[in-house]
Amino acid sequence: MEHKNILNKDQIIELLQKFLNAEIAGRDLYFQQSKNLDDPSLIQTLKSFASSESGHIINVRDKITELGGIPRSVSEVHDIQKGITDASHQVSAPLDMLRIDLKLEEIAINDYTAALEIVEDEGVKTLIENNLADEIHHSLYLSKKINEILEKTKNRIGAINNSVEKPGGKEPSEIFKAAAEVGLLRLNRSWLEMFMSGLIAGMNVTFGIIASSYVAGATEPLVGGPTSKILGALFFPIGFMFLLIGKSELFTENFLLPVTTVLAKKTKINKLFKLWGLTLAGNMGGIFLFAIVIASSLGLLLPVFVIDHIHTVAHSYMSHSPYIMVLSGIFAGWLITLMTWLLIASSGTLARIIIIWTVGFMIYIGSFSHIVVASSEILISINSGSGMTYIPWLTEFVPLTILGNMIGGLFFVTIFQYLQILHAGGKTEMSLYSSSELDMLSKAAEEKAEDVENIEDTL
Repeated sequence: MEHKNILNKDQIIELLQKFLNAEIAGRDLYFQQSKNLDDPSLIQTLKSFASSESGHIINVRDKITELGGIPRSVSEVHDIQKGITDASHQVSAPLDMLRIDLKLEEIAINDYTAALEIVEDEGVKTLIENNLADEIHHSLYLSKKINEILEKTKNRIGAINNSVEKPGGKEPSEIFKAAAEVGLLRLNRSWLEMFMSGLIAGMNVTFGIIASSYVAGATEPLVGGPTSKILGALFFPIGFMFLLIGKSELFTENFLLPVTTVLAKKTKINKLFKLWGLTLAGNMGGIFLFAIVIASSLGLLLPVFVIDHIHTVAHSYMSHSPYIMVLSGIFAGWLITLMTWLLIASSGTLARIIIIWTVGFMIYIGSFSHIVVASSEILISINSGSGMTYIPWLTEFVPLTILGNMIGGLFFVTIFQYLQILHAGGKTEMSLYSSSELDMLSKAAEEKAEDVENIEDTL
């Protein structure tokens, strides 16, 4: 069993002193950079970041005092951080500024995340978690802003890399990095946020089932089963649109984002299991509530042919052999996780809508068993007089479909993409920075801030 080196009070104070150093340096850097820019929006954002760091400084100083320590004065901190600050202030180009800022924010994220593993004092942990949330927010904004600047530059010159545009706009290593950052946000939420996100997703995704069943059921007598299924498939992705734009999440979406966070060693695997369990429980609760509402409104809201079509689809799922249940689940998990990967890789609203619609269409047209979507149809059928019962669904369909979804999502997308990134030689971070910039930061960090770990060590 791994032994964690829990800090005592004196060590916690020393750790907080280091955080205080970094927060003061960050505040001063953002404030100084805001004076050297012309972009009003970026100036306002950097001032906002400086204000946020000022709040961190006050909280850290108060906590040091509360623990019986004496916070370092601003002049002392300036002397300690002088090397990094001077090196950072030598950079005037907005893109270079933002890259340095992003690197320092990622260092802060790693340091705060590591501190959570060795600090038991609840007050200190709460302070660290609050600061960490702000640093993650800063990091995501900086990444987005850097990409915007690069995109504008690319549009001006017409092409990059000898006029050959990279498919999707991002390299796999960049997608992996972005996925890990978003995954960290998901994993650091409270249990109630995780559960409610799953509950809302379970209810919202079922609207796609209603829409597709209405279209398929209404058109089947006119055009026949195969054509009506194609028409229904065009409307099925409505549910995915609702949950993705609304920022709720399915259990299967978490086969990529939080998993990459664990692979990047930014958090522990027990948090991943917690997220999976709460999201799945929320999804099941959401579809059950929806099924009860639909069952109680038979003949009042939806035509009989809609429920009849849902019964037909549900019976087809439950009539599969165990092997087909797993195989069908593999393709559904594969497609959903691939959709998550592609959404991160893409840019632009239209591209994302096309991705969502394509994946939803493929799941419906292939009758692939997604644990939440398929279970929603089965639960509606169980509660609306189809003759189906809970036991076969719970003991056969649920475990086999979850197994298939996990194999499809984790193995065929997440693990394969991770292996591709490892084969690429670990260029996740290095590709974002110029060699001169890295040399400047490395020398300053080695001479004046030996306590700060480099972001590359964590990936």
